[in-house]
Amino acid sequence: MSPRTAEANEAIHADRRKSILDAALGAFVDRGFEGTRMQEIADRCGLSYGLVYHYFPSKEEVFTALVDMALVAAGSLVRMLQRDSSPHALGAFVGYAVSDPSPRYFALITEALTKTGVPAELATRARNTVLGFKAGIAAAGSGSIQSDADSRAEAILAILLGTSIMKICGISDGEFAGRSATILAASIGE
Repeated sequence: MSPRTAEANEAIHADRRKSILDAALGAFVDRGFEGTRMQEIADRCGLSYGLVYHYFPSKEEVFTALVDMALVAAGSLVRMLQRDSSPHALGAFVGYAVSDPSPRYFALITEALTKTGVPAELATRARNTVLGFKAGIAAAGSGSIQSDADSRAEAILAILLGTSIMKICGISDGEFAGRSATILAASIGE
């Protein structure tokens, strides 16, 4: 048997890293930052405890990688809304925002904002992203008074976060959020 190629090693590395992150996402959403242990992540992805530590030296680094992914996804959602800010597009935006894995990403961002054990730099980046998210929503198609746009943005964020929690708990399919945001956006323009 010949040794693996560098490309094969890279593919294995990428697959394992993805497996760890997928398992960690479920663990952090289910148990929170403080309640999740590296052993649970290892158990969920079927890798040894030591191998998980080879890829991520600490729980904080796993969490940071996931929150970074969530923050990138949030940024792309805002850019999507900035391209088309009609009420229909806003409803589609919210529908996309509550489709998998977005609700779990919103849960991670919330965890990063609210838990004391989260690295301060990560909490600051999460806060700045949420404020940017709010500003992006407020600016999208904002022909109205700025305070109305800010109120609309906060209402849409509340819908997103609430629907994300409801989806994670199996209480909602997310369609309500899309319809609510469309109605909200249309009423702002009246």
